[in-house]
Amino acid sequence: MKKIMIPFLFLVMMLFPTAALAVEFEISDVKIDVELQKNGDAMVIEKHTYDFDSKFKGITRELIAKKGSSIVDFKAYENNEVLEVEKKKDEYKIFRSGKKELIEVEMRYRIVNAVQRYEDGAEFYWPFFDRRNETDYESLTINIFPPSKASDVQSVGYDTAYKTDSIGVEGTVTFAMGRVPSGNNGDVRVVYEPELFPEVSQLQGTIRDKVIAEEERMEEKEAAFMLGKENAKNYGPPIMIGFGVFLFGLFGYGLTLSRRRKNAVKDLYKEFFVPKEKMSMPATIHYTTGKGLSPEAMSAALLDLVRKGYVRQLSEDEFECISRDADYPHEKELLKLLFGYIAKEKTFKIEDLETYTKNEKNHASYDAKLVDWHKGITEEIKTKDLYERKVGLRWFVALMSTAVVGIIIQFGRYELFLYLSMTVLLMIIGLSFAFFYKPRTKEGHQIYQEWRQFKESFGELDIEQWKRLPSDDKSRSFTYVIGSGDESFGEQFNIFTDVEKRTHQESNSFFYFNPILMNGSFVSANTNTAVSSSSSSYSGGGTGGGGGGSGAF
Repeated sequence: MKKIMIPFLFLVMMLFPTAALAVEFEISDVKIDVELQKNGDAMVIEKHTYDFDSKFKGITRELIAKKGSSIVDFKAYENNEVLEVEKKKDEYKIFRSGKKELIEVEMRYRIVNAVQRYEDGAEFYWPFFDRRNETDYESLTINIFPPSKASDVQSVGYDTAYKTDSIGVEGTVTFAMGRVPSGNNGDVRVVYEPELFPEVSQLQGTIRDKVIAEEERMEEKEAAFMLGKENAKNYGPPIMIGFGVFLFGLFGYGLTLSRRRKNAVKDLYKEFFVPKEKMSMPATIHYTTGKGLSPEAMSAALLDLVRKGYVRQLSEDEFECISRDADYPHEKELLKLLFGYIAKEKTFKIEDLETYTKNEKNHASYDAKLVDWHKGITEEIKTKDLYERKVGLRWFVALMSTAVVGIIIQFGRYELFLYLSMTVLLMIIGLSFAFFYKPRTKEGHQIYQEWRQFKESFGELDIEQWKRLPSDDKSRSFTYVIGSGDESFGEQFNIFTDVEKRTHQESNSFFYFNPILMNGSFVSANTNTAVSSSSSSYSGGGTGGGGGGSGAF
């Protein structure tokens, strides 16, 4: 076991390095203290509390400065002990290894040109995190301290910082944001008296009126949002419920119609019988079992060609083409594949199939012919009118389902996520109904129920009853059993096969067909030609292109 597990784990790490090496952690608390200086710089102290639930090597902090500013003198500490820091572009890696523990790391740095001074105020406007942040902050508090006592203070927070600000008696502004999910902006903006920053060059114009305008804009936006949310709550759910009732009514109608048609033919057949041939056996298998395009179905299709006399079985693994003038296009496609592409002459051997599909040059032609064969079977089923199209009803349901997209958008816009998820589910159900609802016709139900009855009573059939069946019924029975791939047929199938082998001694008898050998050969061929194959980014930023985030490694 150990020898197996080591390569397996290595493979997982190679294929999924992020998942294999991911560090499990939570940032339970973040406190950021910003001390503004008279020269316009800002001294920042950040305390991040990490709760690790796995091994770790350290933590990361991404700090992206606004245009015109810069971040310098970054250092990290734990219990006043200096930690090693490595900087790469805007990311700082702080090395502090451990395993399953709670740690608090203190980061100190200086923001150069953090404050802009105008005629009526000096502004500190900064994004300590932005949409690029990939980690939740369970609790975040930002404190901004002026160089000295301030009395004329304005503050405003954006996005997750909106309405989280409060102003202290000394002019300290606190943004108590609480939980901040990853991928969110949260810029903070504070304006103090310009006299507090005498060393900062004054810019032309004013700032306080802009901040007031921003506050008014956000209040209007919030009021409009709340009004829209209330309207969405009042009008959205009734529409959603009405659409749901409509859909469930449709399903009730569909189930009732299906049950009525089933019951009309269900009790017609009390004893075992082999259904009459209303379409080819490959099409019958595909229609009644859904397994009609499998390797077992290919074996059954070859067996049906033997039954119809287009192919003669010379031995267990050798077949001869007698005629290509078959009844259905898919039968002609299978004959062309076996006795034209794989075997170049009139005789086809099972070993020819493996030899042909091992050559990669033949894969495209093999797959193309299989597609043509599959298409021919489904086309035959379509011509039998076994399903009702219900085009008008399906288009109506599709249009109704598409129409609720507007409601979904409104629920998402106003953060009504429960209603949103329920409406999305109803829309998916509606579109699924529109695309896939094709009830069986009376004829379709009859064919389906006849072969279902065949399956249910086959296991109770005794040998004497089997012997009395016509040869063609026996042949179609065997073809159906092989093509369905249903193991419940197994015991009786083997019994009746032995009976036929004892009865028919000639080598070209239909019952010398070896389904295990043929199924295995087609499985191997399909595997030889199978080809499987197996990337996302986004950008964001706070005010002035700045921002950042937190993580661990």
